[in-house]
Amino acid sequence: MLHVIKGSKVTWIDISNPIKEDIEFLQNAYPSIHPLTLGELIPPGWRVKAEAFPSYLFLITYYPVYSKEHKHTRGRELDIIVGKDFLITSHYNSIVPLKALFDKCNLYDEAKQEYLSSTGGYLLFHALDQLKHSSLLKLDRISKKLHLIEEQIFLGNDREMLREISYTKADIINFWRILHPQGDLFISLKKESVAFFGKELEPYFTHLLGDWSQTHTDLEAYKETIASLEQTNNALLADKTNQIVKILTIFSVIMFPLMVMPNLFGMNTHDLPLTGYTGDFWIILGIILSGILAIISYFKFKRWI
Repeated sequence: MLHVIKGSKVTWIDISNPIKEDIEFLQNAYPSIHPLTLGELIPPGWRVKAEAFPSYLFLITYYPVYSKEHKHTRGRELDIIVGKDFLITSHYNSIVPLKALFDKCNLYDEAKQEYLSSTGGYLLFHALDQLKHSSLLKLDRISKKLHLIEEQIFLGNDREMLREISYTKADIINFWRILHPQGDLFISLKKESVAFFGKELEPYFTHLLGDWSQTHTDLEAYKETIASLEQTNNALLADKTNQIVKILTIFSVIMFPLMVMPNLFGMNTHDLPLTGYTGDFWIILGIILSGILAIISYFKFKRWI
């Protein structure tokens, strides 16, 4: 589905789920766009791209989207063709911050005047800036999740955190996979935008590159943090398991005299000692308890308990 907003100097065309008719429309409206470029709008691609042509720039980027149902982040492709007086955005799934900016320009004359009265590069900056701000909110969610996991681990809920750590780790890795390749895109965009739109837009795209670098650094820190939390959680779980095994082992050893002595005296033999003596039961019980106390004393001497 194709939607168009015409400003005083810039036209914004947004295409959702592009079809052959949309490509034909673009071919007729902008004959300077190379057919190979239009051919990449259908079907979806799988890699980030930045290409410069004489009359436009072609970008493929990805926007991270978090699924609450599946608890993971996946990238949604956004294809961008930008010229001095137009911006074409194409995507197969809804991208909320991009739609919010488009609707804002479509509904409010002040917004249309602000964003569509300069150049396509200026509008491109604000579109990418909206995506960046939305991505930062998602990073804040990850940061809060890491703090929660750390708090719960040291409250003794390490077993319950196993699943949460796995989900958060996968979320961070997927986010990083989406963001990491975009570094080359922003570097190329900064370089090509100056040659294409002029030096007045250089600070804008330098700003985007700086924000990408900071976000990339944050994600690297989150990767290290979740790895450390996972290691700590596993160590605590291993310690608890060792303590349980230790207690069970000590208990079984302590119970050893209780199992051996009654079996010995339960044998049907003629020369069984102590049997027939007055108080033989209490003598045998005393031997058993003495054995237990001796084992406990030895464990304490070795500092095993």
